[in-house]
Amino acid sequence: MLMTLLAFAVTILIIVAIHEYGHYLSMRAFGVRVLTFSIGFGPRLFSWRSKGGTDFVLSAIPLGGYVKPLDRRDCEIQPGEEHEEFSAKPAWQRVITYAAGPAANLLLAILIYWVVLMGGQSGVPPVVGEVAEGSPAASADLRPGDELVRLDQRTVQTWEQFGMAMLGHVGERGSVPLTVRGSDGIERTVGLPMAAWSADPEQPLLPVLGVTPQPIPAIVGKVSDDSAAAVAGLREGDRVLRVDGQPIAGWTEWVEAVQAAPARPLALTVQRDGSEVALTLTPKGVQTDNGEIGQAGVRAGGLREIHYGPLEAIPAAASRLWQQTSMIFAAVGKMLTGELSVKTLGGPITIAQAAGETAAIGLATFLMFLAFFSISLGVINLLPIPMLDGGWIMFGLIEMIRGKALPERFLMVAQSVGMMLVFGLMCVAVFNDLMRQFA
Repeated sequence: MLMTLLAFAVTILIIVAIHEYGHYLSMRAFGVRVLTFSIGFGPRLFSWRSKGGTDFVLSAIPLGGYVKPLDRRDCEIQPGEEHEEFSAKPAWQRVITYAAGPAANLLLAILIYWVVLMGGQSGVPPVVGEVAEGSPAASADLRPGDELVRLDQRTVQTWEQFGMAMLGHVGERGSVPLTVRGSDGIERTVGLPMAAWSADPEQPLLPVLGVTPQPIPAIVGKVSDDSAAAVAGLREGDRVLRVDGQPIAGWTEWVEAVQAAPARPLALTVQRDGSEVALTLTPKGVQTDNGEIGQAGVRAGGLREIHYGPLEAIPAAASRLWQQTSMIFAAVGKMLTGELSVKTLGGPITIAQAAGETAAIGLATFLMFLAFFSISLGVINLLPIPMLDGGWIMFGLIEMIRGKALPERFLMVAQSVGMMLVFGLMCVAVFNDLMRQFA
């Protein structure tokens, strides 16, 4: 629980701060006085005033933030302050200011992707282990041993990438072209039916498709210094064949055997350089919420490593941004047309759980979640809904086209309608969160 709350707080703090800082920088660049820069709403927890007169505030309710400029619509303008007032600025400057928040979120995502991709990623190769009879995978003629190569022209190197690629087709009822490489090395393209998963995208993807991944082999990856595995003499590249005489078919069985034997010696038989080697491993006892488990101190081997250089990572990061942005816009469009249910919307509880789960896996996974959430916030704020940045951008563009400002009464009514719409969507998201918790 503590990890979840901490990860959620860090996520909101970073994403909202970056978004609002984009607005803040644009306002200052155009000579607008900023009265308040707040992360969160409600009672103030901490605040300080800059030399420029801006109150920087951290508030109690971490569900957003705002930047309040000097604006005649909600505060009194003193003589001589007219040049620092926001609504008096040209429409093009206000459009840039509203767009700067979402743009900052998208730039943050590119930076995170760039850093993570340079650091390298590892994942399970998308190789099919079993195919359930009568399943969508069976109707697509997927076979054991097939490796997924491309989904609708998008290259797939790991099961995680396959899942992300599938998200771009959520809500579709037809088939998506999937290129696979058979165990004979020959590539072929099949049509993967989407209807079963699109009917309820919250279901686990692979079981719905009828696919069981090929088990990860019990190959030792990196061995931690001073770990039980290092003391036992395990080396990177060793393949565990037997534990206490029992055959080990894959990584999952190996982990289960180690976790079930805290502080108890295990007789290992590993394959090393074509020969069998006998070792004795005494897993370190580690306390968890479910009791004591054994820990060897090794990472999984047999994974696919993906690395990029500093220059190669730039287009790769931009490509990921484009894919995620396109996917989110497509999902919004499918909700409007009814192809995708609003039940898929998630609120603060879903975000907190995702933040906690990814943080527990590791820093790289949490950073990838942070990038995705940053993109989501940026894209949603670009929607042409009054009250959101996209709505004000739309009004600014209309003002530029017609050559004069829109009536104040119209803007007030539009903002009220937009507020009700956004509040309604938030209520739906929170309701979905609660239903998931009690389901």
